[in-house]
Amino acid sequence: MEAIFGYLINIITFGWKKRREADIELFRKLYSELEFNSDSATLLREHDFSNGFQFKYLQQLNYIAEYWLYENIKFHSWLVERRKNKFIENLNKFINELSLHTGMDHGGLISIGLHEASKKEKGRKKKAAKTINKLSIKAYKSYERFVKSYKKQLNA
Repeated sequence: MEAIFGYLINIITFGWKKRREADIELFRKLYSELEFNSDSATLLREHDFSNGFQFKYLQQLNYIAEYWLYENIKFHSWLVERRKNKFIENLNKFINELSLHTGMDHGGLISIGLHEASKKEKGRKKKAAKTINKLSIKAYKSYERFVKSYKKQLNA
């Protein structure tokens, strides 16, 4: 009886260890794509979207928003998975709003064109910049919650 009980515990524990190891490996891969000190994370965290920025910073965020939703990019921990999905949702809201109001300016930067706008349009563009700034901060904070929940849930 003890042998059977011990065997069942080993099976359960082994499964948990495998899932935990898979989650740790997946997180390391995802985190390497958006580290806290990366240019794309800095864009989300600190940039004022009244000013222009380089397209390459947005490319990484677009890739993350698309790639992290694939079926094979799922955490076994339901809380970590939920926080990842919330981050992707907030990131997509930010990217969608940004795409509505931006374009390439004459300096090769992505911009809402606030500095080139007529006096009539400046109010509308300032409002758009304020909305985009709020969405970028919201996306970044949900990214922080995702990372914190990973560390708490998986003791990593």
